[in-house]
Amino acid sequence: MNFGFNSNVRVGTVEYHVQTEDRGPSHPFLDTIVYVAGRVVHKRSTSYQDLTDGTAKGEALEELLHERLSQQHRDVMAQLEVGALHLSVAGGAPAEVASAASNEGLDIHLLNAKSWLASGNATLEVELRQKGSAKAIGGAEIAAFLEGEADRATSSHASTDAKGRATLKFPWPATIAEGTALVIRATTGVLHGELRFLVKARQSDKTPAPSSK
Repeated sequence: MNFGFNSNVRVGTVEYHVQTEDRGPSHPFLDTIVYVAGRVVHKRSTSYQDLTDGTAKGEALEELLHERLSQQHRDVMAQLEVGALHLSVAGGAPAEVASAASNEGLDIHLLNAKSWLASGNATLEVELRQKGSAKAIGGAEIAAFLEGEADRATSSHASTDAKGRATLKFPWPATIAEGTALVIRATTGVLHGELRFLVKARQSDKTPAPSSK
């Protein structure tokens, strides 16, 4: 199964990124994470064990799961837009008050910057370190996705190993809208990091130019 949604929501002068995904049958939860500038400010996780234990199978189960995932994604965005969503950072303080309280973060390094795109597939070899140090970060959740693409196939998720490394793979779309961003995002505890690249509309096995954002 493994569906997912990625959306940007602007509230006033702040732009939020909302990501909702299915964790898969081995861990039947639907997770929604809200980010601001790479920092997690809200998480929601709901079980769909009731669906896997029911009579729905195959395409019927996929449709039910897709609808529930879509509904959770829409609910979080709607609550965000009307100010009804509790946003927090480490310690439970409101995000708008405490977002600048800590400079800790994660540095993401793309190790194969000149060869990550080949034969219609993206293969991203990444290394994760604590910002400002050489400390490798193992056991972190790391994801790569094309921002704005609703297709779950254009994303990949993994955990870093003891050396802080992980490989993210997904098929590269034949057509991409101008200005689409390839995003690599990492999270572990209260530490977060993000690497962004702007992708050219006509991509032919070339590395995209890094964005200035």
